[in-house]
Amino acid sequence: MLDSRNTLALVEERKPEGSGASPAMALSGTAPKGTVSVLAACLAGCIGMAPQAWAGPLDANRKLIVTDNAFTADKYILDQACVMIELYYRMDEDEGLLFDPDAPEVVFSKVPLRNLNSKPADDSLARARETLKTDLRLLSAIPESEWSPAQQSLRKAFPPDWTGEEIAASTERLVGRRGMRRTFISGLESSLPYLDLMDSVFRAEGIPTRLKFLAHVESRFNPEAVSPAGAAGMWQFMKSSGSRYLVISERVDQRFDPRAATGAAAKFLKTCRNSMASWPLAIMAYNNGPARMLDAVKETGSRDASEIIQNYQADGFGGVSRNYYAMFLAASSLGLRADILFPGLRKSAPPAPAVRTLKLEHEWTPRQLRILSGFSTAVLMKYNPALRPVVFERNLPVPKGFELKLPLGQPSRQDLQFADLGIVNDGMEGAQPRRMGAMAGFPVPRFAENLLLKVRNTLMPNRSGESRPVLSYMHSQGLLDADKLALAREDRILIEPHPALQAMLRVGG
Repeated sequence: MLDSRNTLALVEERKPEGSGASPAMALSGTAPKGTVSVLAACLAGCIGMAPQAWAGPLDANRKLIVTDNAFTADKYILDQACVMIELYYRMDEDEGLLFDPDAPEVVFSKVPLRNLNSKPADDSLARARETLKTDLRLLSAIPESEWSPAQQSLRKAFPPDWTGEEIAASTERLVGRRGMRRTFISGLESSLPYLDLMDSVFRAEGIPTRLKFLAHVESRFNPEAVSPAGAAGMWQFMKSSGSRYLVISERVDQRFDPRAATGAAAKFLKTCRNSMASWPLAIMAYNNGPARMLDAVKETGSRDASEIIQNYQADGFGGVSRNYYAMFLAASSLGLRADILFPGLRKSAPPAPAVRTLKLEHEWTPRQLRILSGFSTAVLMKYNPALRPVVFERNLPVPKGFELKLPLGQPSRQDLQFADLGIVNDGMEGAQPRRMGAMAGFPVPRFAENLLLKVRNTLMPNRSGESRPVLSYMHSQGLLDADKLALAREDRILIEPHPALQAMLRVGG
């Protein structure tokens, strides 16, 4: 978000003015008169078809777009959304579409792609685009009376009142995009575990729940998504913007926590809406930043999204920025009718796991957390996506104050680690003993209490004031197997400066 290059989007950036051939150059080529359609010849031999003017499906797509008083759209934005509907809903990944992102009524027919591998398919589509651009340039090099049927068809792709200069400019803007139907369906299925959470969070913030589908545009509901520019998580926050709402550090990055990131997205969207006074502009501000959109309002003198999209000229406000709101309209319109439009969609989501949240009173390494809680590293990682892999790879301490999430219920007998659990007094006469695990904020299964009492008694000095070697004694008694013994020695689990153990050793015999 806040940078059009960060969004996992479909529409490429528009080239800066002057980056391509000028209209004059494009319309004054020296191709010989009577040249046949290069596009028709090349594409017929290479990929099996020649793009033609193509308008009918856009009218059908318009019927699928849902607008209301909050999410409005004029004809220009509807045409943009129609192109996105085509890519999301009607086209699989083995097809490509050639179109002008700044003039969405200019769309050419689909290009079949034989190789579905990313780079060969993209290269094939790029060759088709360049061939099409070459063929369009020939339109101005020969008299209309000598146009071939293919060239006449190509001219019909543009509005009849367009001048040669306008056609040339559109030619230089042409982009090619692969269909995304299977990918879109996969994104809808990925969204199922999060939809109820998002609806709840958005309602609490007083914003439309339809905005949850913005996560499809950003990341296809992938909580681990990372863009080349560094935007991260399901809601694609940059570090600079996300830090206003989330903890972002080497060890803890809440952008990867769907619950925390959704809360941050709701707050930021609400802020954008308060600044921009309309949801279309607020959604554009989510991608570009409120400051840039306020500059756009000031420069164009308008708060109409369509006028800004068509007239605002600034570095960084390119293809993604101009099509971002239309992408949301298309994705959300399909998402709202997913059960009807995608009958094969997996409709049942696994129930959200029940969790308990523990605010850590000390720093703990992942291995210490595993032993204290009784849950495996895999469970800790699954329930705490904000903890970065480096924490587990290097056994770095989880910061004090981190809100650790664990499954409800007790760890299984097989998973339980006894090495760092014990019963302690709180130092006051007559006080009831309490479990060390409870003191640290972790549950201790009742079936382990007798063993824990034995561990505590073992750790207490005898009457002569001598302490037995804790690790070796526990190992000899079968309370600490060889693997746990090695782990305890490596991480100093059972010896100072472990805070829980220090409290336990202060208890008198």
